[in-house]
Amino acid sequence: MASMKRPTSTFLLLLTDNPSRIAHLKKIKHDLTGHVSRKADALNNGLIPLIADLLQSSQNNDQVYSHAAQILALLAHEGLHFAYPLLDTNILLILISYLHTSPPLKTTLTVLRALVAIAQHIPLHLATLLYADAHIHCFTSILDAASTELVSHQACDAALTLLCKTLTLEQHKRALVDSGLLASICTRLASFVVAQGLVPPPPSPEAIHHQIQSSQDLPEPAPSFAHLSPVLESLSILIQGSKSRAKLFLANPAFELALPILRDDFSPSDIRRGPWGINYFSGTAVPQVLVTSPFDSLLPFVPVSNKNNHAGFPPLSSVQPVPKRRTSFIPASTPELPQLPLGQVVSEDEQEPSLIPWLLYTLRESRGKRRLLAAKLLVHLYSLNLVKQFRTATFASLVVPLLVRMLEAGYARMDDSPHSTGSLLCSGLHYTRAVPAVLAMLIMDDPEMQRVAVEGKAIASLATGLRLSFETLTTDTAGHWHPRQSHTADTKPPQWPGKTVRLNDLASCVMRQEMEFRTGCLQAIGAIAPFNDDYRKEICDQGALKYIMSALEPYEVQTASDGKFALYGNSAAVVLAACGAVRVLTRSVQALRTKLVEAEVAKPIIQLMSSSDPEVRIAATMVLANLAIDFSPMKDGVSESTVVKKLCEQAHSASARLRLESLWALKQLVLNANKKLKQEVVDELGSSWMKLLIKTDPVDIPDGEVIGLVERDYPPLNVYRTPTAQRSTNSSDIIMGHDSDTEPDVAIESDHSSSDLIGSLSVRHTVEDDLEIQAQLLDLLRNLFCGENASDLVRYILDEMGSEDFFKIMLDRLRPRTQPGPTRKENYTAPAPTVIVTRVLYIIVHVAACEPRWRNVIAYNHALMKQILTFTSHTDREIRAQCCWIAINLTYEDDASDGLACRHRALELQKVGFVLSLRKLEGDPDLNVRERAKSAIHLMTKLIAS
Repeated sequence: MASMKRPTSTFLLLLTDNPSRIAHLKKIKHDLTGHVSRKADALNNGLIPLIADLLQSSQNNDQVYSHAAQILALLAHEGLHFAYPLLDTNILLILISYLHTSPPLKTTLTVLRALVAIAQHIPLHLATLLYADAHIHCFTSILDAASTELVSHQACDAALTLLCKTLTLEQHKRALVDSGLLASICTRLASFVVAQGLVPPPPSPEAIHHQIQSSQDLPEPAPSFAHLSPVLESLSILIQGSKSRAKLFLANPAFELALPILRDDFSPSDIRRGPWGINYFSGTAVPQVLVTSPFDSLLPFVPVSNKNNHAGFPPLSSVQPVPKRRTSFIPASTPELPQLPLGQVVSEDEQEPSLIPWLLYTLRESRGKRRLLAAKLLVHLYSLNLVKQFRTATFASLVVPLLVRMLEAGYARMDDSPHSTGSLLCSGLHYTRAVPAVLAMLIMDDPEMQRVAVEGKAIASLATGLRLSFETLTTDTAGHWHPRQSHTADTKPPQWPGKTVRLNDLASCVMRQEMEFRTGCLQAIGAIAPFNDDYRKEICDQGALKYIMSALEPYEVQTASDGKFALYGNSAAVVLAACGAVRVLTRSVQALRTKLVEAEVAKPIIQLMSSSDPEVRIAATMVLANLAIDFSPMKDGVSESTVVKKLCEQAHSASARLRLESLWALKQLVLNANKKLKQEVVDELGSSWMKLLIKTDPVDIPDGEVIGLVERDYPPLNVYRTPTAQRSTNSSDIIMGHDSDTEPDVAIESDHSSSDLIGSLSVRHTVEDDLEIQAQLLDLLRNLFCGENASDLVRYILDEMGSEDFFKIMLDRLRPRTQPGPTRKENYTAPAPTVIVTRVLYIIVHVAACEPRWRNVIAYNHALMKQILTFTSHTDREIRAQCCWIAINLTYEDDASDGLACRHRALELQKVGFVLSLRKLEGDPDLNVRERAKSAIHLMTKLIAS
């Protein structure tokens, strides 16, 4: 690295005695204020390393640290090119370490504000230092030391602002919670509840006595000059996407004191005393308190409609619906058991925390930034399924309209709240520009909330916001400081020696905020129209499609000879959200399809499949799966050989998500495709690779291993089960190694953090991951085996895999598995997963409709047929119908010459007991199963009688 020039003139005076140092620090601060050229000269003359040396030798002199921090803040305000040179010294580490020495509050505030200014430009680098084990406790210390002084609360706000600017990685959030920060923020939030006088009164005399005893433990009320918004924003960031942290937040003891849960109370006349001395309730006892919180009485009444149940009765069936694929790229929340319907008894440990209705009350009574942040925190809790089901109607009628109103262009000017402390969030984004992302998270899977948003003109507002994000900012051009001046133009991003430069790091604060707003608009557009074609049409009618297509262009940077660089395009987050919007629009089956063809949506999606960002590749592949649907007018455009090869290459990836989505797209492409395309898919994937994936039980895959990436089979872990498939001798088409996204050792990285890519880069698959991947490959085989050329593909694949091995694999996938227990006597049998059974039976149905050769192989395979027979009593009606279809296809006469073979196959089915089982299905509760069973019985009895 080229060394910095040592200081000259005034800067040399800093090396004198301590009083002169402070005076000259003040002089430098005044000289640099408002003069960019002087700041650049100061950097070139080595001011930063000089200040670092000065701080190390100042022995924690408060005035030196205060003036030095102000100078660093002045430099940081000029942008990224002035902030990056700070990383060449240990000056940031010195400032952070100084916070542990318990400096005066004013100095602490000055240092925190300097770090906040620096965090605007290099948040990830600063986060690495802030959340190290040696320094992570400084946040908790600052919050716990809050007093009644103004500067104390200003320091708390600055600490929370710094937290909100730098906290993105999951491991940092966990570390902060472990350090006690979550508890400190909860105590601070409770102090605002106490200050507002919103502590609920006790419901009974006994509770009054308890409250008097515990009142001394209540947090001190927050002073009038304290701000609630930073507390709400930091809590939203801490609990985002984590149900465990959200539960810790709701269960904090400070809330139990400030917002106690009120249990149902009973009248004294309802209490009886038994002769044995134990009290009990009379048969007519009715609880007097019917709400979980007194704040419910302050909220508008919302009638709850129960569309699924009538008269409060639970559904007749306990079978849960099949989960759908998510409709957007917003991270999924952790699933939980379904809530009990209204009218049923809820146990005490399921009582709703009073914090939920308090947030609803705060949302309704607040304005501007505070309203938005209360809504954001509520939506995070709602997305994690921590809000009771009966609140859904309240969210639809109260939260959604307020959020939609905030989307209006003039809403910010209408904010007349007397308690408003500014319109910018801690991240620097105007609060109205954070609304689309919050709205998207709330409505994405709820048709009723989507309807309310559309009726509130949300689509028009979102389309306008998306358009403005492109019109107000198209490129980001800036000069950057270099130790040596560049003299040649370059298309590569600027480099700082020894630093890993991410494309997002090159964007200015303004551009990053614009990208964040654009991302939110795209997410909301994708979340508002996953189910309704009229909403999709309105999105295009509002002119949003043009800007959605523009949002698919990733970042591109150009560096000129004068040291300036220009950043074009969109961040990875914007591209991901745009892919989500396109994916929703491509679901249309009406006139919108013509607009998508005219917009040529397939071209940028295909280009994104070659992105260096694995998350972008996954998102593009998900969109491609929609474009490849059989009725899509764009299917021919995505069926090119290069696209097929790319999908097959991705199917061999170590990333579970990329592999899954690639197989999903391939199964759509091969449906009703020509023979050439189908054979190309089989050849590119490799028949032995396909065989390996379908024959390996996901339970048998060792931890950390990815099936298909190593040249060996995985023996069953269950020693009591004999493996039925032998190793294939033809393994030349099995990919040996990981794909390129597991080796991100490059100088320029995407703007995703490492934790964001864990899900796509890790080779640690769960059993559920591998089970779903296997199911998609079986679906691919099913689609290969149907259509006009089905018999040719069946012959081609079964000859490649070996027909005997293939049907053994099918049998093995249908058989139950003996799971080993602690002892041999405690072993238990687990049935084959329904998701696999359904797909295997479909494959057999299609093979049974092909050449007589394969039909005979199936019919004479008594072990396979007996196993299929066990599913005629399965709870899934689709599986029962498939059993009937197998019998129909095996006994249906294609022509007169096939009559004798059909009769022989019917006799074989009779031997294993098919006739008796099918007669039972003639009385099946499902109409389709009954009709298929009757058809099968008719064919078989006719053949057997002849």
